[in-house]
Amino acid sequence: MYNAQEVIKGKFWIVNSAYGKVGTLRKTDEAYEFFDQTNSTKKLLDSPDELFKFSSTDRDNKQEQDELKVNGFPTGSTTAVEDVHDVLLVFRKTITSKTLHGAGYYIVKFEGMGWQWAFAPKLSTLDKYKYEGPYLTEWEMNLELRRKKREPNEEYIKINRDTSPSS
Repeated sequence: MYNAQEVIKGKFWIVNSAYGKVGTLRKTDEAYEFFDQTNSTKKLLDSPDELFKFSSTDRDNKQEQDELKVNGFPTGSTTAVEDVHDVLLVFRKTITSKTLHGAGYYIVKFEGMGWQWAFAPKLSTLDKYKYEGPYLTEWEMNLELRRKKREPNEEYIKINRDTSPSS
């Protein structure tokens, strides 16, 4: 039995065996057309259910189901392991990982670049630069980022005052 992975909903599938891709399946007006790339032949099938096991590629749903969260904050990882920190909600991407990441969305003020967004940044980045967050959603983070970018840049004003010629 082959596994048919849906590419175009209800119309086109990639057909795989245990050893890799073997062909494609597409729905025509009358039947299903199976192209077997191992021997370059086409077969018309009334019902593909006897030869194929179907799987969906609904990536958004799969990501939401598999993604682990730390106290409700997204991690973007399916193998996140919660860790302990004094201030932030942190996690490791795997059990053996030594790198800590902050759960959720952040805005970080990088030198020379100003405020930028970050999703699950490394704890070392948050220790090094000024940041705000975590935010539960990308939407919340974008609102705050826009607000921060509209604020006057104190460093720019200070540099211009220091370098302006005296009268």
